[in-house]
Amino acid sequence: MRVGVGLMKWFEQAGVDQHIIISSRVRLARNLNQFVFPSRLNPQVAKSVLQDVWSAASDPENGLDFLELTNIPPWESSVLYERHLISRNMVNKNLPRGLAYGEGEKLSVMINEEDHIRIQSVSAGNNLEAAYESAMELDDSLSKSLDYAFGDSFGFLTSCPTNTGTGLRASYMLHIPFLESTGMLKVQMEMLTKTGFTIRGTHGEGSSPHGSIYQISNQVTLGKSEDEIINALQRLVEQIVDKETQLRTQITKELNVEILDDIWRAYGILTNCRKIDLGEAMRLLSDMRLGVIMGIVPAPTGGRTIYSIMTNIQSNTLQTITQQANDPRHLDALRADYLRQCFP
Repeated sequence: MRVGVGLMKWFEQAGVDQHIIISSRVRLARNLNQFVFPSRLNPQVAKSVLQDVWSAASDPENGLDFLELTNIPPWESSVLYERHLISRNMVNKNLPRGLAYGEGEKLSVMINEEDHIRIQSVSAGNNLEAAYESAMELDDSLSKSLDYAFGDSFGFLTSCPTNTGTGLRASYMLHIPFLESTGMLKVQMEMLTKTGFTIRGTHGEGSSPHGSIYQISNQVTLGKSEDEIINALQRLVEQIVDKETQLRTQITKELNVEILDDIWRAYGILTNCRKIDLGEAMRLLSDMRLGVIMGIVPAPTGGRTIYSIMTNIQSNTLQTITQQANDPRHLDALRADYLRQCFP
């Protein structure tokens, strides 16, 4: 895998496993004024968009490298998706497209996804303002040489009307096992929908949750400023974190033996299994993450985080980091081998 070789990724930082909030992310959607939206681009013009955007992004001050995705193997695109660098839509797209990415995979730009430009900034833990500042800095840098599609009445013009306006999607990735297991997550989902926010699976729109991990983001970008969106999301997620914390305290007190049993069973299976599928591994790692935060079981070895392990056991990423391209039938054994190395 060519992206980020030898550099610590944001999901490998210790802070990722110290809080209910795993990460904070800001995404900005932008289009170029002189081109039609990507859905109507022909390959030749899409190539021009790719070259123009990369030319603007390649300023050394941005610290970005570039990877053209058009001709890379499908498994390599899937690795980028599993690591949240590109969307599912971008994996199998035939249009010329590319990815600009920075150190530690904290800052990236998808070129010719649903919009010409998708800037993404990620910070470990509860750090949404830092992610926002980083994304805006790159946006300002690109706008010096690129002519954005912008209307006085609507703001930034985007392929999907729900992104028009600020073009900003802010999100938190949360580990909320108690809200999930008690069924109270449904109540939170109803509240989110009414207030213009949404809750999605681990990989965002159209994905399922794994290991009790969810993304919460704004849905409304028109008629609100960037600061209003950020502040509203922060207040909302603070309430969800408080509720998860209350449930954690209450349930672990009432069902202390059962919770301990779940955590130690997870530890026992993960350190001894010889074959395990992704779904079971993610459920057990969810219990392990809770145990590590509560100081019940030892943390992973080698400076790993539970969330980095969750990322690395995804099928294509697993084969890449172990440098073993296995028959899919052998992936469960390869995953078990990797997991046994992660814990003392």
